Amino acid sequence: MPTAFGRAMLDSIHGNLRQFRMTMQGGHGINLNCREYLTTRTEENQLLDGLNLPEHGTVLDMGCGVGRHLVRVRRNRPNVRCYGIEICELMLDHCRNTIRTPSTFVNSLEEIPNHIQVDLIMLMGNGLGVLGQEQDARVHLGTLVNLLSKTGQIIIETGNPFGHGYVAPNFTVEYTEYQDGPFPWGHSDRKWITQTLQNLDCSVTIHPSQAPGGMFFFAVGHKGNK
Repeated sequence: MPTAFGRAMLDSIHGNLRQFRMTMQGGHGINLNCREYLTTRTEENQLLDGLNLPEHGTVLDMGCGVGRHLVRVRRNRPNVRCYGIEICELMLDHCRNTIRTPSTFVNSLEEIPNHIQVDLIMLMGNGLGVLGQEQDARVHLGTLVNLLSKTGQIIIETGNPFGHGYVAPNFTVEYTEYQDGPFPWGHSDRKWITQTLQNLDCSVTIHPSQAPGGMFFFAVGHKGNK
């Protein structure tokens, strides 16, 4: 069970802000401030606040972390049902304790009822990465889009600073004595994610991201509007 990232987040929530280190296997490492993963940025707020989401809609957050994007969605739509998927039990427990019902927080997509219709799916915080290698990402995106309601939307934050198309280098995450990984983290350029979502019967709009690194963006897929 991954603990380094989750422990860094919870230590930051309960005390002084911390940093963790993310290192590409065979490459360079970078220290990242936990602040970036505890609050939502201005452009994220504008994107989420501007969504056409039913008052009693259903939202699914893949890789929900400490739930910051679900909290933002709930700010203007307090009655939406929230589903969060996160492999770190530390952060799952935090979400269960801080995000009121109706909400469900689990480790994997397989634990979500396959009959539900979702109005919004989020893969925020460079969230495409959780889908892993390219073929896995295609399969998982197809599964997610199939969960969308007739007017549902999927928001994916990604970017490819390593080249063109889709790449998934292996990374480790380190914080104090804890280490997660190595694990593949997927990155996509605009062409790959746009074509993939269009092949799943979605129209796609691209929105700017101010995530650290300067090469990221949001791809918003609109179901049934290819």
